[in-house]
Formats: sequence, structure tokens, C-alpha cells
Amino acid sequence: MVRLTTLVIMPRTTHRAGFALVALAYAATTTGGSVPTPLYVLYQDRDHFGTTMIGVVFAVYVLGVVGGLLVAGAHADRLRRRPVLGAALAVQLLACAVFLAWPDLPGLLTARVLSGLSVGLLSGPATACLIELRRRAAPDGDPRQAEVVATAANLGGIAAGPLLSGALAEWAPAPLRLPYVVIGIVLAAAAVLLAAVPETASPGPRPAARPLALAGQRRDLFLASCLGGLVAFAMFGLFSALSPSFLAGTLGYRSHALAGLVAFVGLGAAATAQVGLRRLPPRPALAVVVAAMPVGLGLVVLGVWAASLGAFVAGGAVTGAAAGLLFRACLTTVVQLSPPDRRAGTLATLFVTSYSGLALPVIGLGAASQVAGTRSALTGFALLGLTALAAVAIVRFRPDPTA
Repeated sequence: MVRLTTLVIMPRTTHRAGFALVALAYAATTTGGSVPTPLYVLYQDRDHFGTTMIGVVFAVYVLGVVGGLLVAGAHADRLRRRPVLGAALAVQLLACAVFLAWPDLPGLLTARVLSGLSVGLLSGPATACLIELRRRAAPDGDPRQAEVVATAANLGGIAAGPLLSGALAEWAPAPLRLPYVVIGIVLAAAAVLLAAVPETASPGPRPAARPLALAGQRRDLFLASCLGGLVAFAMFGLFSALSPSFLAGTLGYRSHALAGLVAFVGLGAAATAQVGLRRLPPRPALAVVVAAMPVGLGLVVLGVWAASLGAFVAGGAVTGAAAGLLFRACLTTVVQLSPPDRRAGTLATLFVTSYSGLALPVIGLGAASQVAGTRSALTGFALLGLTALAAVAIVRFRPDPTA
């Protein structure tokens, strides 16, 4: 444990280096949140619970995320950035400790709540901090780079967690312990490095703000962006929570490394698309999403109906890339519509609606599968997702009288 005095005297770095360190801390935290993804099958075998309990485990994680987002939305704009980010890292470290010290089902539920709380505390303030650091490091640079890096760190971390834990579960000892030890070391290192990041916020004596805020203009566009974030994260939830179950129960593949790899392909494609297409403004980006997501979901559904691993993985890559691009477009739009003094609140609104989408595939598909079967339930989920995407596109492509 690094002593507090060491953190206090650590010299500050430049805004450019601080930008990289905050992105690292963001990615490490979301990695910690997604580490259990390929391990749920092991927890099921050990504790003999069904898919309904997996839905509960994932739901309590989302509740933790929403709770953290509400706290951050209420207090982040009147606090300094670094203490909020440090608190989020500390809570994620505590979640790792609970996973290790309390391996039973109640401990799993508690750790998932803490892990979600950490991600919720971090998401809005980290995004705002990256925007502020970028503007100070390069005032004349492309302002969209900060949003691209923020979403890439978020989704890149979510993608890295299953890959890490799946590989360790397949080829290393103690599959339900070692992944949390490894990510705990990474989180501790990120917490130490965070102490060198320059502060970007000037807290004032103002009272706590409303945890959620709406944009002051173009409310229709703001709400459509929140719906788009929900659609994007529903696709992320499809792969981060359900891909191991589909692989094992429907396609017959029980490799933990393969389960982690499939989740990584879908979520990694999301981060890659954001970086590769970072210069696309929101409207053209959404046009790409509208063309690509039906193709990706069609391949996913085909893979499940035809028991084709290749179609399932290819569909995951296309769907993940489209979802990542969709979320980046929604995030950029919200930032553009938000005044600086309300940015944490509007970002909290976006993240609350987006992260709620993580629970929809687990809970909705789990319930629908009991009635109609896995294949029909997945087909219905794809149709609902595309319907919601069409609603977002209708608002987004409406002529803008203020343009």
C-alpha cells in the first residue's frame, strides 16, 4: 500500500501526460467491471444457480452503476476531479478484495454492486476531465479527440476484462481468484499514477446539483442521444453478459478463453471503430450505424439459428463496431449541447440511460427465452434494437433549424 505522503508529494505532470493517465485509469476501472464476464459459467457450476441468477448479478451491477452516476452527477461539478477519480479506483479495488475474500454468492452480489458503483462514479467525471485536459494541452486541437478517447477507454476496458479473465481461467490456476489479483495490481498502479495528474476543476461553495440534467437546447436531440446510448449498451450487454451462455448452451463451446475472446471481439470492435472513424461527425456516423447494425445483428441471429460460430463472431464484430460508433456519436452530441457548468449532469443522464441498456439483454432475453426459446428471443431482441435505432435516426436526420 502506497503511503498517503507519497501521493501528496508526487510531482504534477503535464496536461498532455495527465490526459493519458486519466484514460488509463478509466480503462483500468471498466476492465475491472467486466472481468467476471467469462467466469459466470464457473460460478454457475460451483453454486448451482441458473440463468435467472446471472440476470440478478448483472442487474445489481447496473444498479451500482446508476447509483454512482447519480452521486457523481450531484457532486462532481463542485468537487475537484482527482479525488472523485481516486475514490472510484478505490471502490473498484474494494470490489476486487470482496471477490477474493467472500467467494460465495452473497459476496459475488456485493462485489458486483461495488464494481458498478465505481464505474458509475468514474464515467462522467473522467469524461469531463479528459475534455478539460485536452483543451488545456491543445487549445487549438480537435475537440472531438477527448470524446473519442473517453469512449475508447470505456469500451476498450470493457473489452479487455473478458479477454484477461478468460485466458487466465483457461490456462492459469485459481480461475476465480487470479483475475482479481491481476486487475487489482493494475488498479493500484493507476491510483498511484493518478496523483500526478493536474487538477482541472475549481470547486466552488455552490450546493449539490441535481444528479441528472437535460440539455438546455434541442431537447429532442438530447433525448434521442440518450436512447441511442441505451441501444449501444444493450448490444454491449449482449456480448459482455450473454456470449458465454450462447457459446456453451446454444453453440456447444465451453472454452473460457473462447468466451472471453468472443466478448473481446464485439467490444474491441466498438473501441476500434471509434478510433478509426473518429473524424466522422455525429450525423454521418449515425448513417454508418444505420447501414451496419442490421447486417451485424442479422449475422448474430443467423449464427445462433444455424449453430455457426463464424457467423456469430462476425456478427458480433460488425454489431460491436456499429454500437461503438453509435455511442460515440451520442456522446459527442451531448457534449456539444451541454454548457460547461452542467456537463457532469448531462453526461450522468446519458450514462444512466446507456448503462441501463446493459441489463436489458440479460433480463429480457432470459425471460423471453423461458417462453419462446433462445433463438426466437434473440430474434425479437434484434428487431426491438433496430426499431429503437430507427427512432434515433428519425430525430437525428431531421433538419436542424439552428444549423
